[in-house]
Amino acid sequence: MATMAEVARLAGVSSTTVSHVLNKTRKVAPETEELVLQAVARSGYRHNLAARALATRSTDTIGVAMSVVTNPYFAELVRDIERLLRHAGYTMIVADTNDDPAVAADVIDHLLARRVSGLIVSPLEGDSELTDGFATLLDDSFPLLFLDRRSTLPGDQVYSECVDSIYHLTAHLAAQGHRRIGYVQGALTSMSAHDRLSGYQKAVRELGLVADPRLVITGESDERITEHRVAAHLANPDERATALVVSNNQMTLGTMRAIKQSRLRVPGDIALICYDDFEWADLFEPQITAMAQDAATLAATAVDLLLARMKTPDRPPQSVAVPTEFHHRDSCGCGRRKYRGLR
Repeated sequence: MATMAEVARLAGVSSTTVSHVLNKTRKVAPETEELVLQAVARSGYRHNLAARALATRSTDTIGVAMSVVTNPYFAELVRDIERLLRHAGYTMIVADTNDDPAVAADVIDHLLARRVSGLIVSPLEGDSELTDGFATLLDDSFPLLFLDRRSTLPGDQVYSECVDSIYHLTAHLAAQGHRRIGYVQGALTSMSAHDRLSGYQKAVRELGLVADPRLVITGESDERITEHRVAAHLANPDERATALVVSNNQMTLGTMRAIKQSRLRVPGDIALICYDDFEWADLFEPQITAMAQDAATLAATAVDLLLARMKTPDRPPQSVAVPTEFHHRDSCGCGRRKYRGLR
């Protein structure tokens, strides 16, 4: 499918100019407008996501687009956002993206069709149409905030710190003598997944750990895929990790199933530590050591920034990395000594 960037290239103009022609947000020279319209026709570009941001917007509705159903952490985040928006006099409309760029583009299109006053989105990377649409919304000063996942676009964004958090988790295992530390990687459709992977890679380099590509297990942020791939990794005792860093809560469940299936004990046979705590982590035996995200602070910061953007559209974009907190339990295999980590 053609993108706005391709239309701009065909017309010999900038993407911003294409946006102004299609959204009628600024007067463009007639000959330039004609070039853009011809390029649209030639490329087959479907103007949807940005075009839905109509000039007449509601004054009391905020759209939220993220993978709510498939991830309980997002559900907690949305609950906090709804409470804060309600207290500020706004109604929230939630759309589940299923962490799929095509679904995300469709549900955001529908939210904009409802003339929401602003959008809170958990961004996905790698889809040019979706990225172009976000860029156009930002160019047009539409109140858009990226939440939970860092974006490369110059908009307001609030996310949990990832790189140092994963580094500290890996370092915590290295301090117990582990050198073959495996990493269960999420789907690289978000900048947060890339950031978490870079934190692990940094720890491997700086701490002198075994740098074996077989120690990076691609769980794709899916519980069942993770279970299958971790079990396959554990099947070879000569090559498997002695400890695992799991990069999100969904994959932690799949990893635990794989370990049980492999008849291994945590932490006796393999130590386990994860990013993204969840409310039942302390119900496992052993209880799972985790780096917890601060959903309440993420939600409060996101709502504050979005409402400020709605009030002052031309203010400089802000990027806020919210600190994580280390929850030291038993699965790392070192007991509950005091840990001076991230706060």
